[in-house]
Amino acid sequence: MLLLKHEEVADLLTLDETIAAVRAGLAEQAAGQAQVPPRITIDSTSGHGWLRVMPTILNGSGVMGYKAMHATPGVGVRYLVALYDLASGELLAQMDADWLTSRRTAATAAVGTDLLARQKVEEAGLLGSGEQARALLAALSRVRTPRRVKVFSPTPTNRERFAAAMSEQLGIEMVPVDSAEAAVRDSDLVASGVRAGTAPVLFGEWLAPGAHVTAISAVRPEARELDAEVWRRADVVGVDDREHVLESGDGAAAVASGAKKAEDLVELWELIGGRRPGRQNAQQITLFKSVGTALQDLCLATAIYQKARERGLGLDVGSWPHARK
Repeated sequence: MLLLKHEEVADLLTLDETIAAVRAGLAEQAAGQAQVPPRITIDSTSGHGWLRVMPTILNGSGVMGYKAMHATPGVGVRYLVALYDLASGELLAQMDADWLTSRRTAATAAVGTDLLARQKVEEAGLLGSGEQARALLAALSRVRTPRRVKVFSPTPTNRERFAAAMSEQLGIEMVPVDSAEAAVRDSDLVASGVRAGTAPVLFGEWLAPGAHVTAISAVRPEARELDAEVWRRADVVGVDDREHVLESGDGAAAVASGAKKAEDLVELWELIGGRRPGRQNAQQITLFKSVGTALQDLCLATAIYQKARERGLGLDVGSWPHARK
């Protein structure tokens, strides 16, 4: 069993390798070879945060495993992935999954954008200037190349610093703007990578015809980033997991308001497998809403494990745990 620390996992895969791993996992799901049951979330009745466990089996790839994550008030969130060989049952690795989580979220958003956005993107709008927004913009730039990106976050120095750094990294013109509306108006591609609160930050009335929206931040029942009008105006709504998107604050509000029904939501594997249609014309507004799945975690963890083995990274503790026969 290989024990992999954050420092050994971070940046082990290139951005293109990360996106390719997620796309391959979704293709495996489309082929009926992935089992992705509902995740389990337990909120502490004593007020000490929450625990979530997300299992999956990838029969085509020959692996199984789970991600466990927990949030502790005043401390933060920790992520762990356990990866098993399906045929032998051997525990192959346990790895810190902080880097994996942010990158698989961004990579999945890139796949969703590639499936739903118009091919030609002139101007993009980005909400957020933290690490998740940085990963999101970098991933989206691999599937669409806007001429200009307008970025908004509430603190002027943060958005200015972010714009300068990402312009240098991606070679794209980055313009800090003073409101979320200014970032979204007239944008062909809109991306939300904010730290989600309890109120929407992106409103449907701002969207231009033909725009594609990617929203990755609001995953908890109390969290919001999109108002109901975004859902109402979207001709196609792509999601990574229909059930859990509807449990998010945004999804629940969309259904409660009558903006969308559960059957209106299209999962990414359905788009990749040709089961459901995506964008039909350039004037349609499309939305991809992400909450994260264990499939994304495990296909990326598999690629990380393989590369770590090749490079001799991690602590090999031998066969563990003991197998009872």
